[in-house]
Amino acid sequence: MHLLLFIGYSLLIIYGLLKIPFVRDCGIRPVFVLLFFALHAATGILHNWIAFRYYPGHGDPWQFYQLSFMYRTRLLSDFSRFMEDNSTLTYITHNGIIGVNMLLNIFSRDNLDINTLLFSFPVFLGNIALFRVFRRRFPDAAAAALTVFLLPSTLFWTVCIHREGVLYMLLGLLTWAFDRWLVSPRLHRRSLYCCLLSLLLILFFRFYIVLSLLPALVIWLLLEKPSLTRRLLTPVAAIAALTILLLVFAPGLSGRLAQAITARQLEFSQLEGNSRLPLPRWTAPGPAFLGSSPQPSAMASSNHLPGSGGKPLYLAFSVELVTIWCLIIISLLWRRKHPSAPQPFLAFCLFFSLSGLLVIGAMVPFAGAIVRYRSFFLPFLLAPALWWLKTFPIIRRLDDLVENHILNSNHSY
Repeated sequence: MHLLLFIGYSLLIIYGLLKIPFVRDCGIRPVFVLLFFALHAATGILHNWIAFRYYPGHGDPWQFYQLSFMYRTRLLSDFSRFMEDNSTLTYITHNGIIGVNMLLNIFSRDNLDINTLLFSFPVFLGNIALFRVFRRRFPDAAAAALTVFLLPSTLFWTVCIHREGVLYMLLGLLTWAFDRWLVSPRLHRRSLYCCLLSLLLILFFRFYIVLSLLPALVIWLLLEKPSLTRRLLTPVAAIAALTILLLVFAPGLSGRLAQAITARQLEFSQLEGNSRLPLPRWTAPGPAFLGSSPQPSAMASSNHLPGSGGKPLYLAFSVELVTIWCLIIISLLWRRKHPSAPQPFLAFCLFFSLSGLLVIGAMVPFAGAIVRYRSFFLPFLLAPALWWLKTFPIIRRLDDLVENHILNSNHSY
């Protein structure tokens, strides 16, 4: 029965990918759209298998799946207990993915592989949205756009039923909608509502992502609209000055955010895990908070060296990260010889990814969690480097290969 359901849902998804205009007009040949989705779904199922065999307790995806049965029983036969499990916003946020499994179980008849297939479809639509933004904002850099689908750690950690998949989907939809709104605010007014909804959902699933995302969006907006920048220069400067004054002279008002970060780091420090890394503790919020924060260790932790964490899987993703940083260094050197025009979206990508890595490195002491948490930041870090290297001989040939064989001219971005 489950095999028939899997085949039936696969055929429905294939039909949808070929017929939905949003996907059909993205600029990728239909056969490669299907191949990318097949890779996406197959990696999700592979992730479940690896987690079941090698992760302690079979990993989070299996735990959320198994808990969904308990929560369903309580929902149907012990509603007061179910409400106790969701009595606070923290509980509701942590149980969000369990709720996703509960919903998918209705259609899959309680099969995790089918759940993963169904979950892959909306997440893949978010990937398509981000691909369209990368294609539009990084012209003549086809390889940069394909990082959305093919970057190994991003693919591996966003295909299973977990927060990273939801967040990656929401980031794709948000950047696509924000880009459309910037192009024509009057024509695409509804896109702004999509941005706000995506932002609220990101805040729901993982609040500290907004710490990197909101300033990055503001930077993108101000660089994209110089006239708006001039009009907002005075109020933005006033807000920045007020923020600094609050941080220095009113720690009682400004300390809530710092307390949230400190509390989150404390939650991680109390957990047990085999991939723990040394991480200095944040002190109590106040004027000394900024001075006591572990700035050097933050980036070091989020970009842990090969071999740290103690597992071969983490070693592979560390090598991937080292490769990305090597490409970034090469791209900076290449850009000095071959300057390119300023790109507001590039500034958004770099600020969002680098600040996000710093926040993760400041809070998370486990290599495994760091690898997973940073996964959806990496395309925003690698794509700018590949765009700067688009005239580099090897990258140029790679871009030509992608343009000629994977992409087509039928696109609207």
